Amino acid sequence: MRKKAYLTFALCLLLVFSLVACEKDYIKIEAVRLRANSYLVISQDDLSHQIGDLVTISFPAKLDQPPVGSLAQISLSQEIRESYPPQADAKAVELIDEKALVVTDPNVAEKIAWHLGENVFLIDVRTEAEYIEGHISGSLLMPVEVIADRIVDEIPDRDAVLLLYCRSGNRSATAGKMVRELGYSLVIDAGGIIKYEGKLITGSDPGAMP
Repeated sequence: MRKKAYLTFALCLLLVFSLVACEKDYIKIEAVRLRANSYLVISQDDLSHQIGDLVTISFPAKLDQPPVGSLAQISLSQEIRESYPPQADAKAVELIDEKALVVTDPNVAEKIAWHLGENVFLIDVRTEAEYIEGHISGSLLMPVEVIADRIVDEIPDRDAVLLLYCRSGNRSATAGKMVRELGYSLVIDAGGIIKYEGKLITGSDPGAMP
Protein backbone atom coordinates (compact mmCIF):
# COMPACT_ATOMS: atom_id res chain seq x y z
CA MET A 1 0.00 0.00 0.00
CA ARG A 2 2.83 2.30 0.94
CA LYS A 3 4.64 1.51 -2.34
CA LYS A 4 1.49 2.39 -4.26
CA ALA A 5 1.29 5.72 -2.44
CA TYR A 6 4.96 6.44 -3.18
CA LEU A 7 4.41 5.54 -6.83
CA THR A 8 1.39 7.83 -7.05
CA PHE A 9 3.36 10.64 -5.41
CA ALA A 10 6.27 10.13 -7.80
CA LEU A 11 3.98 10.18 -10.81
CA CYS A 12 2.38 13.41 -9.56
CA LEU A 13 5.82 15.01 -9.17
CA LEU A 14 6.78 13.88 -12.65
CA LEU A 15 3.62 15.41 -14.04
CA VAL A 16 4.29 18.70 -12.27
CA PHE A 17 7.89 18.84 -13.49
CA SER A 18 6.73 18.03 -17.01
CA LEU A 19 4.21 20.86 -16.93
CA VAL A 20 6.82 23.29 -15.64
CA ALA A 21 9.26 22.22 -18.32
CA CYS A 22 6.63 22.61 -21.01
CA GLU A 23 5.76 26.05 -19.67
CA LYS A 24 9.38 27.11 -20.06
CA ASP A 25 9.20 26.25 -23.75
CA TYR A 26 6.86 29.20 -24.33
CA ILE A 27 6.89 32.95 -24.05
CA LYS A 28 3.55 34.49 -23.15
CA ILE A 29 2.72 38.00 -24.29
CA GLU A 30 -0.36 40.19 -24.51
CA ALA A 31 -0.68 41.80 -27.91
CA VAL A 32 -3.13 43.60 -30.18
CA ARG A 33 -3.51 42.42 -33.75
CA LEU A 34 -2.87 45.30 -36.14
CA ARG A 35 -3.14 43.66 -39.54
CA ALA A 36 -2.34 40.28 -41.11
CA ASN A 37 0.47 38.85 -38.92
CA SER A 38 1.52 42.16 -37.33
CA TYR A 39 0.99 42.61 -33.59
CA LEU A 40 1.56 45.40 -31.07
CA VAL A 41 2.97 44.03 -27.80
CA ILE A 42 1.39 45.73 -24.79
CA SER A 43 2.37 43.46 -21.88
CA GLN A 44 4.98 44.95 -19.57
CA ASP A 45 7.11 42.06 -18.35
CA ASP A 46 10.78 41.29 -19.02
CA LEU A 47 10.06 38.74 -21.75
CA SER A 48 7.78 41.14 -23.61
CA HIS A 49 10.39 43.88 -23.40
CA GLN A 50 12.94 41.52 -24.98
CA ILE A 51 10.63 41.11 -27.98
CA GLY A 52 9.94 44.84 -28.36
CA ASP A 53 6.94 46.91 -29.38
CA LEU A 54 6.07 45.09 -32.59
CA VAL A 55 6.25 41.44 -33.56
CA THR A 56 5.29 39.40 -36.63
CA ILE A 57 3.57 36.17 -35.55
CA SER A 58 3.02 33.10 -37.72
CA PHE A 59 0.04 30.90 -36.81
CA PRO A 60 -0.29 27.21 -37.69
CA ALA A 61 -3.28 26.21 -39.79
CA LYS A 62 -5.08 24.69 -36.78
CA LEU A 63 -4.85 27.91 -34.75
CA ASP A 64 -7.05 30.88 -35.65
CA GLN A 65 -5.73 34.40 -35.27
CA PRO A 66 -7.67 36.81 -33.04
CA PRO A 67 -9.69 39.50 -34.87
CA VAL A 68 -8.00 42.70 -36.02
CA GLY A 69 -8.11 45.25 -33.20
CA SER A 70 -8.49 42.63 -30.48
CA LEU A 71 -6.28 41.98 -27.47
CA ALA A 72 -5.10 38.43 -26.89
CA GLN A 73 -2.69 36.45 -24.76
CA ILE A 74 -0.42 34.55 -27.14
CA SER A 75 2.03 31.79 -26.30
CA LEU A 76 5.07 31.96 -28.55
CA SER A 77 7.87 29.54 -29.23
CA GLN A 78 11.07 30.64 -27.51
CA GLU A 79 12.78 30.80 -30.88
CA ILE A 80 12.43 34.47 -31.82
CA ARG A 81 13.89 35.22 -35.25
CA GLU A 82 15.83 38.46 -35.46
CA SER A 83 14.48 41.02 -37.92
CA TYR A 84 12.41 44.16 -37.60
CA PRO A 85 9.89 43.48 -36.31
CA PRO A 86 11.13 40.19 -34.81
CA GLN A 87 9.34 37.05 -36.00
CA ALA A 88 7.80 34.35 -33.82
CA ASP A 89 5.56 31.28 -34.03
CA ALA A 90 2.30 31.04 -32.09
CA LYS A 91 1.59 27.92 -30.06
CA ALA A 92 -1.64 28.98 -28.33
CA VAL A 93 -3.91 32.01 -28.19
CA GLU A 94 -6.56 33.24 -25.77
CA LEU A 95 -8.81 36.18 -26.64
CA ILE A 96 -8.98 38.83 -23.91
CA ASP A 97 -10.90 41.71 -25.50
CA GLU A 98 -12.39 41.66 -29.00
CA LYS A 99 -12.35 45.48 -29.23
CA ALA A 100 -9.35 46.58 -27.22
CA LEU A 101 -8.70 50.12 -26.04
CA VAL A 102 -5.09 50.59 -27.16
CA VAL A 103 -2.89 53.30 -25.63
CA THR A 104 0.73 53.83 -26.60
CA ASP A 105 3.03 56.78 -27.29
CA PRO A 106 3.86 58.75 -30.45
CA ASN A 107 7.23 57.04 -30.90
CA VAL A 108 5.60 53.61 -31.10
CA ALA A 109 2.85 55.06 -33.28
CA GLU A 110 5.49 56.23 -35.75
CA LYS A 111 6.98 52.71 -35.82
CA ILE A 112 3.53 51.26 -36.51
CA ALA A 113 2.97 53.71 -39.38
CA TRP A 114 6.38 52.84 -40.86
CA HIS A 115 5.86 49.09 -40.47
CA LEU A 116 2.32 48.85 -41.85
CA GLY A 117 2.88 51.38 -44.62
CA GLU A 118 -0.53 51.37 -46.30
CA ASN A 119 -3.95 52.38 -44.98
CA VAL A 120 -2.54 53.72 -41.72
CA PHE A 121 -3.04 57.33 -40.63
CA LEU A 122 -1.31 59.53 -38.08
CA ILE A 123 -3.86 62.09 -36.90
CA ASP A 124 -3.09 65.24 -34.90
CA VAL A 125 -6.18 66.26 -32.91
CA ARG A 126 -4.77 69.54 -31.57
CA THR A 127 -5.58 73.02 -32.85
CA GLU A 128 -4.37 74.35 -36.19
CA ALA A 129 -2.01 76.77 -34.44
CA GLU A 130 -0.40 73.93 -32.45
CA TYR A 131 -0.10 71.84 -35.62
CA ILE A 132 1.64 74.62 -37.56
CA GLU A 133 4.04 75.19 -34.67
CA GLY A 134 5.23 71.59 -34.91
CA HIS A 135 3.78 68.17 -35.80
CA ILE A 136 4.93 64.64 -36.56
CA SER A 137 5.77 64.23 -40.24
CA GLY A 138 2.95 62.66 -42.21
CA SER A 139 0.22 63.42 -39.69
CA LEU A 140 -3.14 64.87 -40.72
CA LEU A 141 -4.77 67.71 -38.81
CA MET A 142 -8.23 66.88 -37.44
CA PRO A 143 -8.93 68.86 -34.25
CA VAL A 144 -10.89 66.97 -31.63
CA GLU A 145 -13.82 69.38 -32.04
CA VAL A 146 -14.38 68.40 -35.68
CA ILE A 147 -12.89 64.93 -36.08
CA ALA A 148 -16.25 63.13 -35.81
CA ASP A 149 -17.61 65.24 -38.70
CA ARG A 150 -14.55 65.03 -40.95
CA ILE A 151 -13.05 61.58 -40.55
CA VAL A 152 -15.82 59.63 -42.30
CA ASP A 153 -15.37 61.73 -45.46
CA GLU A 154 -11.58 61.85 -45.39
CA ILE A 155 -10.95 58.24 -44.24
CA PRO A 156 -14.05 56.24 -45.21
CA ASP A 157 -12.42 52.81 -44.77
CA ARG A 158 -13.46 51.56 -41.31
CA ASP A 159 -10.61 49.02 -41.42
CA ALA A 160 -7.94 51.73 -41.60
CA VAL A 161 -5.46 51.92 -38.72
CA LEU A 162 -5.86 55.27 -36.96
CA LEU A 163 -3.10 56.65 -34.70
CA LEU A 164 -4.31 59.70 -32.77
CA TYR A 165 -2.12 62.07 -30.78
CA CYS A 166 -2.42 65.48 -29.09
CA ARG A 167 -0.23 67.48 -26.71
CA SER A 168 -0.46 65.42 -23.51
CA GLY A 169 -2.94 62.60 -24.19
CA ASN A 170 -6.26 64.02 -22.99
CA ARG A 171 -7.67 65.12 -26.33
CA SER A 172 -6.42 62.00 -28.12
CA ALA A 173 -8.32 59.85 -25.61
CA THR A 174 -11.50 61.88 -26.19
CA ALA A 175 -11.10 61.76 -29.97
CA GLY A 176 -10.36 58.04 -29.89
CA LYS A 177 -13.61 57.32 -28.09
CA MET A 178 -15.61 59.31 -30.65
CA VAL A 179 -13.93 57.64 -33.61
CA ARG A 180 -14.42 54.13 -32.20
CA GLU A 181 -18.14 54.88 -31.88
CA LEU A 182 -18.19 55.56 -35.63
CA GLY A 183 -17.23 51.94 -36.27
CA TYR A 184 -13.48 52.08 -36.97
CA SER A 185 -11.97 48.72 -36.07
CA LEU A 186 -8.52 49.82 -34.93
CA VAL A 187 -8.06 53.17 -33.19
CA ILE A 188 -4.85 53.67 -31.23
CA ASP A 189 -4.45 56.47 -28.71
CA ALA A 190 -0.85 57.56 -29.32
CA GLY A 191 -0.85 59.94 -26.37
CA GLY A 192 0.97 63.26 -26.20
CA ILE A 193 3.47 64.79 -28.60
CA ILE A 194 5.43 65.98 -25.57
CA LYS A 195 6.83 62.42 -25.40
CA TYR A 196 7.88 62.35 -29.05
CA GLU A 197 11.62 61.83 -29.49
CA GLY A 198 11.88 62.62 -33.20
CA LYS A 199 12.12 65.89 -35.09
CA LEU A 200 8.90 67.84 -35.61
CA ILE A 201 8.13 69.69 -38.82
CA THR A 202 6.50 73.10 -38.92
CA GLY A 203 3.90 74.64 -41.19
CA SER A 204 0.58 73.44 -42.56
CA ASP A 205 2.00 70.80 -44.91
CA PRO A 206 1.72 67.30 -43.38
CA GLY A 207 5.08 66.14 -44.70
CA ALA A 208 6.07 62.61 -45.68
CA MET A 209 4.83 59.56 -43.79
CA PRO A 210 7.48 57.69 -41.75
